Amino acid sequence: MIRLFFIIIFLLTGKSAFSQYYFVERGRIIFERKVNTHAILPEVIGESGIVAKEEFVTFFQKYKADHPQFWIDSFQLIFNHDSTLYKPAGSITPFLHGIGVPMADRNQVLADLSSFQYFAEKNAYNEQKVIRDTLTKIRWKLTDEIREIAGFECRRANALINDSVYIVAFYTDAIKTKGGPELFNGLPGMILGVAIPHYHISYFATRFEALSKSEKMTTPNFLFQKSKIKQIDYFNEMLSYLQEKNLDSPWMKVFIRL
Repeated sequence: MIRLFFIIIFLLTGKSAFSQYYFVERGRIIFERKVNTHAILPEVIGESGIVAKEEFVTFFQKYKADHPQFWIDSFQLIFNHDSTLYKPAGSITPFLHGIGVPMADRNQVLADLSSFQYFAEKNAYNEQKVIRDTLTKIRWKLTDEIREIAGFECRRANALINDSVYIVAFYTDAIKTKGGPELFNGLPGMILGVAIPHYHISYFATRFEALSKSEKMTTPNFLFQKSKIKQIDYFNEMLSYLQEKNLDSPWMKVFIRL
């Protein structure tokens, strides 16, 4: 009788109601990472000196004519009860459509949520760096706002990262794994959406796929690389390089720390 009741509820109200009652233990989530390049280029490129100030207006007009407004790439997050593996889903568009120095644009992150440890491979001016560190505990503030994402009913939460960067996230408690894209974590369920409004960066789930018990999370090759560094060392190395190129804008500092 109870089973029949839930079947009726599902048929009447669709996927969102289903996700409230059915708890997912393993699966694959496809995320779309989107950056509004028209909004960030005046800061990232315009103040760098790469393009002369008197030529920037012409450069920017040509960029808008030749490139789409949004830099969009797909990533997949494979998860089980206490682990997540985040990596590109297919090819990655050249960094900022090829006009910037490649930095952290094709991240891979393996997170052990039970120990709060993670391994990450990040791009650094066309070289790969492997990071081993502890997940940052984010202080989230839950709200009453609800939004449907990839068929799941999600609740909004807000937080500050890196001391001052405001972020908005949406999570579902239908997936108990407390992870998310990149290094975002710590909500009462899976994070299916993240927006960093001031920096025009967002990650939102577009599709969910259930995995069978026989399908296992593959171990990424970078895990076996001997040379590993801390996140702060990676950040400082990248920052030093960007300063040499006069590309150390606030946007770049945020992006390479995600």
